[in-house]
Amino acid sequence: MFGPAPINGLGVARNLGRNGIKVYCVAEHKNEIAYSKYCEKFYVIPQIERNKNILREFLSNIKRELEYPAVIFPCSDLFCISLSQLREEPNSVLGDQYVTFGASETIETLVNKRKFYQSLDRYGVPHPITYFPENHEDIENISKQVEYPVYVRPAISQLFARFQKKGFVAHSRAELINFYKLTSRYNIEVMIQEIIPGPVTNMFGIVGYFDKTHEPRAFLAYHRLREYPHGFGNSSLMESIPISEVLPMKEEIEKYLRKLGYHGIFDAEFKKYPRDGSFKLLEINARSWWQNSFPTKCGINLILMAYLDAIGEDVDHADTYRTGVRWLFFINDALSSIQMLHKRQITIREWLLSFRKVEDYAYLSADDPLPWIMSFLFISRKYAQILHTKAFTRLLEIVSGRGIAED
Repeated sequence: MFGPAPINGLGVARNLGRNGIKVYCVAEHKNEIAYSKYCEKFYVIPQIERNKNILREFLSNIKRELEYPAVIFPCSDLFCISLSQLREEPNSVLGDQYVTFGASETIETLVNKRKFYQSLDRYGVPHPITYFPENHEDIENISKQVEYPVYVRPAISQLFARFQKKGFVAHSRAELINFYKLTSRYNIEVMIQEIIPGPVTNMFGIVGYFDKTHEPRAFLAYHRLREYPHGFGNSSLMESIPISEVLPMKEEIEKYLRKLGYHGIFDAEFKKYPRDGSFKLLEINARSWWQNSFPTKCGINLILMAYLDAIGEDVDHADTYRTGVRWLFFINDALSSIQMLHKRQITIREWLLSFRKVEDYAYLSADDPLPWIMSFLFISRKYAQILHTKAFTRLLEIVSGRGIAED
């Protein structure tokens, strides 16, 4: 298992470990997964996520250490790209290792959001209006065409980590041009995108698995109830819903992934357009995601399904699952709820009642409590670093006379 996100990797470790499968985790820094009883061994390899040569060397060495071939789960976009590319090299270092992902061209299409939205255009999949500037002349022209506010987002999401946000919201032509100049300074490829209006409760998703023959084996739908940060964040509270409630988008996603010849786990997010009730596809994660333990709680273990398919075992279609089950990331949800309470978007009673159906948690698990305990230390350290970075960035802006618009 390769990946920096502890919630994501912890879910993979628990989904497999509870079924008697040994799990080894590889990351650039130590995190909560190292304290899970389902993590057999934790490797800290600096730069492994961003340096393909380091990844290649590690894979070559680990093969000599393991008794049997491994099943590889990438848990980040960068690992997805690097591992899929290494797999297709002559005399690939992956050798006889099993993989849970498809061809590099397909992975690149889904991970690189520029290529992703261009492919949605090509296949006629409903999505927000998106522009692809190539240079400063393009951004000047685009800035005169769009309706503000617009969203400035990177082609590769992880490359925006330096800004501590997923993207920038430009409220004017001047802001849009300034944001483009800022991202160009770091050689980050960006897109300019229409913002679909409406509350967080207009956000939905479908997760599932396509097997090695590119056939779908499972689908599960969910509804986002709260998110953090507000506007362009991740789910902090979500609930499983019947697939019939989002059937038009399920059919679009299945048709689209079939055309790509997709293989692997996926998480597709989309939003309801308030004007006509239609759905607009926002992104598809071509890997496991934060809430990968959630489908298991609902009755479909997608991670185990991918593992069994990788090693050649039969995998049944999973047609039914429990609805009304909720997943919670308590710390992020508390931060989200505080803002909502302050803005009077929710009452104390509504907030308390929202926890009644929660059965799955980001870190907390009765049979594996130590990662939850350690998460308070790691998360506190993370937010301290973010606050320090923001304070330093703001100081530079004041000194230089430049401001960055917030979401």
